[in-house]
Amino acid sequence: MESLRVLFCSSEVTPYAKTGGLADVSAALPAELRRRGVDCTVVMPLYREIMNARLQLRPRFTLSVLTGAGPTEAQVYSHKEILFISHPLFSDRTGLYSYSGYDYPDNLERFSLFSRACAELVRALGNIDVVHCNDWQTALVPAYLRDSLQTEVGCLFTIHNLAYQGLFDAVLWPMLFLPHEYFNPECMEFYGRINVMKAGIVFSDAVNTVSPTYAREIQTPAFGCGLEGLLSSVSHKLTGIVNGIDTDTWNPETDEHIAGTYSKADLRGKALCKRSLMDAFSLDPTDAPVFGLIGRLVEQKGVDCVLEVIPGLLQEGARVVVLGNGNPAYEKRLKELEASLKGRMGVHIGFDERLAHMIEAGSDFFLMPSRFEPCGLNQMISMRYGTIPIVTPVGGLKDTVKALGETDRPCGIRAASPSAVDLEHAVREAVRIYTQDKALLNAMISNAMEQDVSWDAPSSEYADLYRICKKREK
Repeated sequence: MESLRVLFCSSEVTPYAKTGGLADVSAALPAELRRRGVDCTVVMPLYREIMNARLQLRPRFTLSVLTGAGPTEAQVYSHKEILFISHPLFSDRTGLYSYSGYDYPDNLERFSLFSRACAELVRALGNIDVVHCNDWQTALVPAYLRDSLQTEVGCLFTIHNLAYQGLFDAVLWPMLFLPHEYFNPECMEFYGRINVMKAGIVFSDAVNTVSPTYAREIQTPAFGCGLEGLLSSVSHKLTGIVNGIDTDTWNPETDEHIAGTYSKADLRGKALCKRSLMDAFSLDPTDAPVFGLIGRLVEQKGVDCVLEVIPGLLQEGARVVVLGNGNPAYEKRLKELEASLKGRMGVHIGFDERLAHMIEAGSDFFLMPSRFEPCGLNQMISMRYGTIPIVTPVGGLKDTVKALGETDRPCGIRAASPSAVDLEHAVREAVRIYTQDKALLNAMISNAMEQDVSWDAPSSEYADLYRICKKREK
């Protein structure tokens, strides 16, 4: 295989720092690429939480980087295959991007510094073929590489969620140290503001997002978040690659977090997991299904629709368990429902790794009625655990879930649209199948557990994209 040397730039990587799926991708994809023979080095900021973990960090480089306050030095450390950029802008506070629900006001300075450090790191490491940048926090790297005439390095930019673009007041432009001519609608200007993500789209050799359907959706006004015109204009270099999941961490045959391990050939352990989950949430026993939900409690995830259908579900004898945090109004309403429906509904506000595994293994159905979903991981985790996902026809949910009525080997149920009415139809169908059609239910469980949700195929597609970027530049 042709050798490839890749610098993978991300603002978060599991297990060092995580706010969402980007962290999981930034750990699992590079690991799979290395297994394929790609020399993939990951770089991320050294946050205070990582320093507090007292890892054995090895000093590697000192980089000279410009900031709004003038020249500064950023130290580079390593731990295993990960490089960390150390600077007070990351280590002098808690959290990654925000505190108490508010974004840090100096985030542009923080992540422009990180991006400049990544560009300098390319020079320090030498022989980098491709820089792979992820979301707005690293979208400036391609601009800095091009502006410093490092044109021999290819750039791939991955959009994990177009809704977060890095928008800042135009008065902050000088701290970017980029030519003022870049501040125009064809480049980084967006209705009078700085749009950081546009730099990644414009200056990269290839752009991708995390599912083919989402790649098409973001070129339309409904999903383009104002960038549909730009994305349509670069459609020749825009593709979609579905994410995988870490199949070692998420494996019902070896999972240490669940009450009983199981496989497609022997599902007895899943019944133990269901009882254990209900006990953990102090739910009354039932012969009806358990519906699980894990994720951010925000409108994007259709939580308002779930709140509308929960009372009817519980009247059918079903149980509902929820794990997540987000909109305070949704958190409050869920806790109120839990209190009024004691024994039938369980809610944990926050995140708990063990509970997440218990819900995936112990639920019969998984609720994921997203209004938009670039890829989604929980529907794939659910299928691996024989838990039937109930999803909408958007983004990665459309690409990864073969739903009832769409194929002769269904592994999920599709709500016709992200609405409470259509979600109610879908959950009623789930209850009907569970109570009246065990043969279909068992077939769907088997089909779900047969799905290949690993990083094997996606990592091969990324390696192909890297080769395209390398060939364009060399």
